[in-house]
Amino acid sequence: MQHLRLAALLAATMPNGRWQVAAGALCTPLLGNSLTIAVRDCPQLVVTTRNQAAPLSPPHCFAYRIDRGEWHRFVAGTPQPIPVPGGRGQVTIITAGNCDLDPVWTGEGAFALTGIDLPTGATWQARSPRPVATVIGDSITAGCWVAGKQASYDYRPEGNYLALASDQLGWPLARIAYSAAGFLRPGTGGVPAAGEWLTQLTAGQPAPPPQSPWLIVALGVNDRRFAPAELAPAVDSYFARLADYFPGKIAVLLPFAQSHAALLRRAAARQGWPVIETADWAYTTTDGLHPDQAGSAQLGRHFAAALRELIKKG
Repeated sequence: MQHLRLAALLAATMPNGRWQVAAGALCTPLLGNSLTIAVRDCPQLVVTTRNQAAPLSPPHCFAYRIDRGEWHRFVAGTPQPIPVPGGRGQVTIITAGNCDLDPVWTGEGAFALTGIDLPTGATWQARSPRPVATVIGDSITAGCWVAGKQASYDYRPEGNYLALASDQLGWPLARIAYSAAGFLRPGTGGVPAAGEWLTQLTAGQPAPPPQSPWLIVALGVNDRRFAPAELAPAVDSYFARLADYFPGKIAVLLPFAQSHAALLRRAAARQGWPVIETADWAYTTTDGLHPDQAGSAQLGRHFAAALRELIKKG
């Protein structure tokens, strides 16, 4: 058996995908973060993970797939064998389920992948495609509550609107998303409001800008309880910081629920950024807000078409 080094596996994540090697594991606070390796002469590999969920919380979940095949989910904490048909293929592993109680901002409640073991004689290579776009968002972008109302087990970052759009387009898309977070509202798990985690992986741990040509801002629905007069300065401040921080092109995806849509539209116009309108995007939900699996498929088609048009126009 050969045990793949964590530093080498870090190279299999998307550029600036917000992973780090810490406490003997490859860690990330983010739901929907992934890594991909290509293997040969490998009938099976084994993934080991550590469950860092908060006490009394549901355990963390991961998911994997071979090439563009079906996703398979597993619970963190026990070794997970992954069969590779024909001994050759591209294996993608994604962080697939956690809980609002997990202290992700300190890193103590982060997802932790402790290693991948391959048979002796198998070969592998890191696959780290540069994403076409990075979406900054909240629980909807992360993939929470897609399959139901049970935390972790019913999260589907591998099957939410962003993942489905990526599959339809055939383009790698990245996400930086924290549950419940907004321009003013802090996220869960100790996460601050978006202005602070824009440049940080976790508390005190800086994060470089995303390495993608486009960045899409998908925030605002969690700020629906704030008055426009209170929210507007925070949005303008965030957008100004974002323009200085990110070297590529930026667009704003309006909240599917249309929360503060007019305010966000005006703020984007002041920056000269395009806006992706979503008012006509019909979709079904789990709880009145979060898209369910059918709704995610509907939104995935809409988002794929909008992103294709956005990039075409440049």
